[in-house]
Amino acid sequence: MERLDPKKIKFMEWGIIKKYNFKDIYDIPIKRWDPLSTVTIHSKEFGLRKEKKRFYGHYAYLSPVRAKRPKNIENIEKKIEKIRCSEDTIISIKDIFMTITEGKIIKDERGNPLGDGYTVVIAEDEKIIDNAFTAMPRKAVRIDESVKALTLINRYPAMCRIIDEDLEIRIKKQLPPHLKLARGINLLTISRHFYPSRCFHLIPVDVLTGIFLSMKATILHCVQEAIERDFYDIPVSPFFNIGTKAGGSQPRIHGQIYIDLNMDGHGSRLEGYLEAFKEMGDHCQLCTTTHGNSDRIIMKTPYWIWYTTGSPVRNYHIRFHPKEHVRRFSQLNINQFKDLAEGLKKISIALDSLNIDPNRNILFNNCPFGYDANFHLFGDLIPHEIIGGAELADDMRVARMLPHQTARKIRETLKDLEKKHALS
Repeated sequence: MERLDPKKIKFMEWGIIKKYNFKDIYDIPIKRWDPLSTVTIHSKEFGLRKEKKRFYGHYAYLSPVRAKRPKNIENIEKKIEKIRCSEDTIISIKDIFMTITEGKIIKDERGNPLGDGYTVVIAEDEKIIDNAFTAMPRKAVRIDESVKALTLINRYPAMCRIIDEDLEIRIKKQLPPHLKLARGINLLTISRHFYPSRCFHLIPVDVLTGIFLSMKATILHCVQEAIERDFYDIPVSPFFNIGTKAGGSQPRIHGQIYIDLNMDGHGSRLEGYLEAFKEMGDHCQLCTTTHGNSDRIIMKTPYWIWYTTGSPVRNYHIRFHPKEHVRRFSQLNINQFKDLAEGLKKISIALDSLNIDPNRNILFNNCPFGYDANFHLFGDLIPHEIIGGAELADDMRVARMLPHQTARKIRETLKDLEKKHALS
């Protein structure tokens, strides 16, 4: 299989920094903690090792290479809206990932090539193809039709994945003390065939399930490889950005995974979750609550509970969690993933029927690897909305919809769709 000449790898492509592509310290990805909202972690809570100084609070990744991402999503989304997610016409759409899945250069309507065909494939479905820390992108070969999903290293990441050791030492010496080189692995998991993320009724359940399974296999592989390289205490964030307003830069359904290898703590939201579950002790809120005497429950499936959260961050904010008390996304099994895919598809179709903004974020809240902490995995489905100054000034939201009324509307919509056989 043809490998890309290392000297042709541009600075920070696939998270690679080498002597031959490094030019300016101002181009490196930076992780910076906000000094006005960051607290040092002094305790030994959650099993954190003492060797590293850790924080919780607000931080930012500053990565100039992110601006170079291909952004053909807006033109494609306009086309999808025009044809109204028709199954017959979706097959005519070409996107940048098609060059990877078909193993040959695909051109757009104007004759411009969609990418150069080089990539780093970590997994085809659950089969590991390349090492998480490989520095050698390959020329894509056609992916077999039987494959449901494949997981790739993000070509334009927020974090550095690989760096020459002596170069890293040099950079660290040049950086001021309040800045640090951002280390980590950024991944994306795409469907083998093109399915638009904003047309959930067209995405087969087995494809969504395949995406989840490929993400799980990749997380386990990457974390194991990171541990072998002496990284530990690793926050992992699986998520989906659906639509441009929710941060999506590509129209094909895809999940993303951020694996933070900085070993310097976690954000304030995760700190809140960790402390809340710690305070619960053996009485996990998600294992015992009735979610407002059940009037906020949207549906219960064999493995999941879906409900409107009592303290929404957006109107129509939906929360979901497995019935089993598991701490991480990577601990879920195939039956739980299949049930999750079915539920997510139903909820998304119901929201579409209610004309809720199709731009949405789907987040999975996990216990980081290496943390000895009680935690119950849960997810958030959050539609895009414009928020105001008061909400930006604090971790709060002024919502116009009462959660139990939102849940009732979604339940009624699901019943109507079920009668019309519109949920399959």
